[in-house]
Amino acid sequence: MEYWAKLVELLGPPSHSTRPGAWDALESDLGICFPADYKEFIDSYAPVRLNSHLHFTHPSHLEWDLKKWVFVTLEAYRGLDWVDLTPSEFESAAPRFGAPDGLVPLVESDRGECVFFQPGEAPRMYVYVGSDDDFYRYDMTFSEWLYRYLRGEDMTGPNSSAFIPGPVRFDALPGAEGSRGALWFGPHRSE
Repeated sequence: MEYWAKLVELLGPPSHSTRPGAWDALESDLGICFPADYKEFIDSYAPVRLNSHLHFTHPSHLEWDLKKWVFVTLEAYRGLDWVDLTPSEFESAAPRFGAPDGLVPLVESDRGECVFFQPGEAPRMYVYVGSDDDFYRYDMTFSEWLYRYLRGEDMTGPNSSAFIPGPVRFDALPGAEGSRGALWFGPHRSE
């Protein structure tokens, strides 16, 4: 939880409250449990776009439905031909998607990146970068990955820093404006 605390400090206090039961149907239908820190982030801030390019949906929002997005994304990635991936990138010759141990999408960017987690005991994140047509593995929690991404580290492959100076920008996705309105910023940060 060290990185969760750092992430909240970077983002500012949560703007939403947890919606009881929001995750039950999604996790049941997928046959997996999402990482606890990811669920905490989604319940606290989503549906939202961070720094104008990371798009987060929520399992209880009618328009920005995480369940719908996850299933559409899984279907799209299952339909791709992964023959060019080397066996060393995954334990088998090609990535698997969905339960019980395949990759499950968490967030996408408007830069052609999709962040996945792999269910299991050890936290493991994979980022698919469309322009590279490659996956990059990060053995860390979602909170650590997002914190380091927002701090400007290369978290979507080599030389991929997406640092935006100043406070983190939040854009509520259309129809999801909350008590803070459609646009707000996290705390000031010195970089």
